[in-house]
Amino acid sequence: MELYQLRTLLAVAEEGNFTRAGKRVHATQPAVSAHIKALEEELGVRLFDRTPRGVELTVAGTELIGDAIEVLAAAEKMQARAVTLHGEITGNLAIGLCTDPRYLNVTELLESMNEQFPKLNLKLVQSPSGVVISELRSKNIDAGFVFSGNPYGDVKAIKLAEPEYSIMGAAKWKAQLENATAAELSQFTWVMPTSHCPFRELQLNIFKEHAIVPNRTIGADSEEVIRPLVVEGKALAIVRDDEVRQLLEDGTGAVCSSLGRHPVELNFVYRKSQAEDPAIAALIKVVRNLWKV
Repeated sequence: MELYQLRTLLAVAEEGNFTRAGKRVHATQPAVSAHIKALEEELGVRLFDRTPRGVELTVAGTELIGDAIEVLAAAEKMQARAVTLHGEITGNLAIGLCTDPRYLNVTELLESMNEQFPKLNLKLVQSPSGVVISELRSKNIDAGFVFSGNPYGDVKAIKLAEPEYSIMGAAKWKAQLENATAAELSQFTWVMPTSHCPFRELQLNIFKEHAIVPNRTIGADSEEVIRPLVVEGKALAIVRDDEVRQLLEDGTGAVCSSLGRHPVELNFVYRKSQAEDPAIAALIKVVRNLWKV
């Protein structure tokens, strides 16, 4: 059996669907089917049963999935040890960024990594937190920054900070926002985070708690998109505390204080199976030093 077959097995078990699993392992649906069929023939057991919703592990598949996880973890550990024996840390790391690089200290991160580990190449990928986690678990990236907690047992999270978020609008709306009722707030256009963003659930909770039913929403996650919408009076949006301070100092924004301030975790995440990888360990060391954790 091959390692790629075991990776396909894990992807199908977690996704419950051959097509979605194929996207994770960068294979077509027929190729995924072929991988599973070859494994079943080699092992002499049926690994999956088809259901109306997709596929699910058989009893035998459930028994063997743990072994597959151990084999893949051992292979990653062996690769990491080989790098250590080679005497220097080299290779490539892809890092997911959930927000603007300035806030994540990316310039300082790149400078420190280049100074301490000059043969380790970094690739930066900007995506919402949900996508960063998904890409990490799919092994398309090696680590990343995400907002909110970590619900997955195969992912390790290091808490870096807990910024607070407030609802903001344009400075010209200051008087209205200070005393606005639920009905009045509902008349505003709101920026609505996308489904891959943890702030979507937070904002929906704010709506529910304060009985706000927006007449119109604009979908957006990027600060570069949200900031001008707020400043130009196009919409209300949930804004991080450092951005709040800047907009207030510039006199271009106003806070809806009646809706409160809401803390959200910022975490650095990586796969537990890669904890002993020298490159990941080097990256973790630099991140901890930069964030003083």
